[in-house]
Amino acid sequence: MVSQYDLNDILCAVREGKRTEVHALIAHFIENKSDLKTDWLKVSVLALRIGDTNLAAQAADLFHRSCPKNAETDIQYAGLYAEIGDLDRALQVVTPYIVRKVALPSVYHLAGTVQAQQGKLKEARLNLLQALALAPQLGISWYTLASIVDFNQHPGLLQKMELAFSQLQANDQHNIQQFMYALAKAYSDRRDYNKAWEYYSAGAQIMAKLCKYSVDDDAKEIKCLVAGFTNSAMQQMSKSRSLYDRSIAVLGLPRSGTTLLGQMLSAHSKVKGAGEFNAIGVACMHLRGDNFTDFPSFIARHGHSVAALEHIANVYQQVAEQRYAGQGYIIDKSLNLNRHFGMWAQAMPKGKAIYISRNDEDTAWSCFKSNFRSQAGWSWSIPHIAAYIKNERQLLQHWQKLYADRILHICYEDLVSKPKEVLTKVCQHLDLQYEPSMLSFYENNGPVFTSSVGQVHQPLHQGNIGLSQHYPDFVSLFAQANQAGSVNAAN
Repeated sequence: MVSQYDLNDILCAVREGKRTEVHALIAHFIENKSDLKTDWLKVSVLALRIGDTNLAAQAADLFHRSCPKNAETDIQYAGLYAEIGDLDRALQVVTPYIVRKVALPSVYHLAGTVQAQQGKLKEARLNLLQALALAPQLGISWYTLASIVDFNQHPGLLQKMELAFSQLQANDQHNIQQFMYALAKAYSDRRDYNKAWEYYSAGAQIMAKLCKYSVDDDAKEIKCLVAGFTNSAMQQMSKSRSLYDRSIAVLGLPRSGTTLLGQMLSAHSKVKGAGEFNAIGVACMHLRGDNFTDFPSFIARHGHSVAALEHIANVYQQVAEQRYAGQGYIIDKSLNLNRHFGMWAQAMPKGKAIYISRNDEDTAWSCFKSNFRSQAGWSWSIPHIAAYIKNERQLLQHWQKLYADRILHICYEDLVSKPKEVLTKVCQHLDLQYEPSMLSFYENNGPVFTSSVGQVHQPLHQGNIGLSQHYPDFVSLFAQANQAGSVNAAN
């Protein structure tokens, strides 16, 4: 049977936010085993865009079967499974190349990255070192390695990295930036904070020129969300009948302790896992512009709120439970959850949330040095970081007022200085019993896909409190940015 559809039909449906249509088209292609050859790779990626890991895996398998069997396609195949979240399968694909000692740096880089996400830091280090032995000027491998090692324990690594950096070609700015952030991490470990600041600043300047971020657009979205999701609007909207209560929302700014809290909760016997799986973004992908920020008004004019909310809840549940099948709570710390929380709370009225906050200077510094790879164009400029934090704080405070009985607010500094007390309070809010295993979170085998990968596999410590004070130039510039922002707001 010849399909009457092609890949462009899926792309158009994705752009228009038509998840049901995208799902049907991909399922149609898979069922008919369409002759897409290498385009099955794109189909797998598009399946991930709609949060369907089952379809993504089937498309990935069809890609692998349709392509010539060689290292390049095997690495692409393994990369797909890493994106799907099946890290064991990804490693299984590339392990034969490692066993045969094939001289391909991409194989060892992929294996090392996956093992770092699994918490197998020793194995990850060895594979990343092998990648660098084959390609010493591979900035991404240096950065990944830097994120999981203490350079005080490996003094020779810094000299090797400096030598490789001195031999770089100047035309690959992105590779240079990766090196700069890796060097900055090394100097930070060695407590040479002036040198670390020099490299962080230079690396951020490269990315700031490549990324687009509008403070005005961001502030406008926050303003619209606050104006749209009001107490009176919520009272007028019919309530969702969804009984789904497996998901626990973790709210907060990036680098404010959300990953740490997620890992601690994951160590509880009644919690299945924690992650950034974007289920709420997928469930709301059909809502654009004002339809999203002023959803209560939009749905009052154009539809039935109960059906609309239950559709969001059903899609959210499908996406979440593909990632975390079985029993137990799911900790959702998706990056866009702050913006989508009004929708999340209305669609799933039984769901509860934890909001974790951290000192603004430490949060800002941690964001600046984290080398975010996506959805964070604001993180390369200190004024942009200051504006972003201010906007997010305003929105989070709004959600606290609107859903006071469902959101528990805790502080990162309290969590690390008196963890048992804070976790007991968190468990009470979630109707759970505190378990001592929560303090042994670093022994948890659950994967970590965030920039905290090197930290959450260590015992709890207070070393990150006040970390920004090692960088007085950053603190001064951040204070100036906040002051300038306050003056502009007043005018």
